[in-house]
Amino acid sequence: MSAVHRVMFLAGGSWAIVAVGLIRWETGIDQTRSLLGDPLAWHGHEMVFGFAAAMFAGYALTAMASWTGHARMSHSGVTGLLALWVLARLTVAGTFGQDPLLGVAGSVAFMACVTVILARAVLRARSGKGAVLTLFALGLTAGQVAVLRGAIPLNVPILGFAALLSVVGGQIVAAFTRNGLTGGARQERCLAAARLCGLAGSTATLLALGLEAAGAASDWVVVCLLLAAAAGEALRALLWLSTDIPGDGLLVMLHIGFAWLPLGLLLVGLDRTPAATLPATAALHALAAGALACTIYAVAVRAVARRADRLRAAPIDGAGFVLLWIAAALRIFAPADTSWHSAAPLVWCLAWTVFLVRHGVALRHPAPRPVFSGPKKRPAHDQSG
Repeated sequence: MSAVHRVMFLAGGSWAIVAVGLIRWETGIDQTRSLLGDPLAWHGHEMVFGFAAAMFAGYALTAMASWTGHARMSHSGVTGLLALWVLARLTVAGTFGQDPLLGVAGSVAFMACVTVILARAVLRARSGKGAVLTLFALGLTAGQVAVLRGAIPLNVPILGFAALLSVVGGQIVAAFTRNGLTGGARQERCLAAARLCGLAGSTATLLALGLEAAGAASDWVVVCLLLAAAAGEALRALLWLSTDIPGDGLLVMLHIGFAWLPLGLLLVGLDRTPAATLPATAALHALAAGALACTIYAVAVRAVARRADRLRAAPIDGAGFVLLWIAAALRIFAPADTSWHSAAPLVWCLAWTVFLVRHGVALRHPAPRPVFSGPKKRPAHDQSG
């Protein structure tokens, strides 16, 4: 309980297996007793508000120390947060009955607590650096209430996570990419152009999210925004590319994971048109199992990648990421009536098992500080010193 990212990453990684395994294989557990009343609805809710929300909390509450200067959660605070996460999982499963008000209260307790912690840190630090994460936590809390009450479909929170990946994830990938580059005027120009493309992509995604949540626009307006967002994100990803990246396994994982975002936005947009070739669930999985899960994996791996003062991926990290990427591709593109499609859940569970083993072994050692970042690479002309 000494580091919130360790606790929440292990919780989220475990739930990535449980939320898939319980609907893929016969376990004897009845998900129809859940507050959602349907196994697939329970699965979708738990992948967003169980798995992804736990991973978000682990990252955001760890990053909190960088913009407050010192604020970290205590052992008792981390223990209490984990207890609320477990309470939320049990409540959604219908363990405590079907009362709608008590069910919603117990289910959103975890995300509400994360929101309060982040908001207090922002106010105490008198800094706006954590405002985006705090606003997203607040939106995710409200979105969970709306989903449980049947006010919005689950695709809205998934699009919300896509917006978070665009706004915050894009900044993370850009910062780690800059740190790993040797420098140069051309690279700086590409990074500056990438920021503009990312701004366009983020703006279009946020507008699409707002219109979807409000139900205030026609499909074609949302389609145009999603396609514009996909184009902006694709251009940003291309402008990030550099010959320095293949030499850094951690950067390779970040870039390949983030590449699912423009593809996912494109598929979700096309799904609303006559040109749709994939089922709606496959398009949403391009964002959820592709962009969200792969980027989460790539960022979380950095927490166990420190070697002395450097961050370097181990072969097992790459193996787990490759399994996850393959699982996402099979789930999205393999025909539903084939063995390839049926293999996707197993490959997914294997990937997260590797993740749990890797992060579990790390518990034997003190948590590194800083958790996710390493030293910047100096320009080539400055390497001799």
